[in-house]
Amino acid sequence: NRKQRIMKQRQSYSSSRIIRLLLLSIISSSPHLCFGITRSNTKAEIDLGTTLVAIEYEDGIIVGADTRTSVGGSYVSNRYADKIYPVFDNVVLCRSGSAADTQYLANQINIEFRSRMYRYGGVETKPDPKQVAHYLRYLMMKGEMKASLICAGYDPKTKESSIYCINPNGSIMKENGGYAVSGSGSTYILGHLDNTYNNTTATLREEEDAINYVVNTVRLAIERDGSSGGFVRIHKISSTDNHVVSAVYPKHHQTTTTTPKTTTTTQRQHDLKGFA
Repeated sequence: NRKQRIMKQRQSYSSSRIIRLLLLSIISSSPHLCFGITRSNTKAEIDLGTTLVAIEYEDGIIVGADTRTSVGGSYVSNRYADKIYPVFDNVVLCRSGSAADTQYLANQINIEFRSRMYRYGGVETKPDPKQVAHYLRYLMMKGEMKASLICAGYDPKTKESSIYCINPNGSIMKENGGYAVSGSGSTYILGHLDNTYNNTTATLREEEDAINYVVNTVRLAIERDGSSGGFVRIHKISSTDNHVVSAVYPKHHQTTTTTPKTTTTTQRQHDLKGFA
């Protein structure tokens, strides 16, 4: 009788263990069956709630972005993020979406086109905005990235400026209207650009006027969009000197001409106190 009891206990133990293993496999493969517990509840994703603006003016392109990065839209993780990535001195990448995905895309673009330049002929093989935009679209569709991008730059071969938008669904569009917007703050300023850009095109001949226009546009989005904030970062791609110039402008409106903030790291950290 004792041997029979031991055998029954072993059989029940093995059967219960098998049942537990089966349940664990079902739970891991289908988390939505676990009484409302999903994988998305475990960790919030760092998101670039963003306002990106790119406009063409007479000598090139001005690109502007805010500097706030948030985690799941609940709190600010970085008040001084750089969302404009210079691929080369004639092409920049503006990032919105998942911070991890967009950083990966920027790094891959840099590695790919710099290796091409070293292999095939030096500086003359610099990419144009169209090549960068199409390769970004390839990477996004290959890895299912959560990103919405603006690729802007100047092609020295054709002597033309161009702006491309790469959407999360894989579509790529060249903006022929002279401007492009992206990010969560774009819904607040798209109508403003539709109404004012064509009327002010004649006045956007000077670099300072174009910078002021972009700075004021990003500020409008910052005041309405809860996911955008901080400062306004500006990059200029000029057809005359063909290099990127970055400057950070204060958040609040000014009656006088906007002037760049100081450039040292200590002073920048001090100036950021109180801004989100």
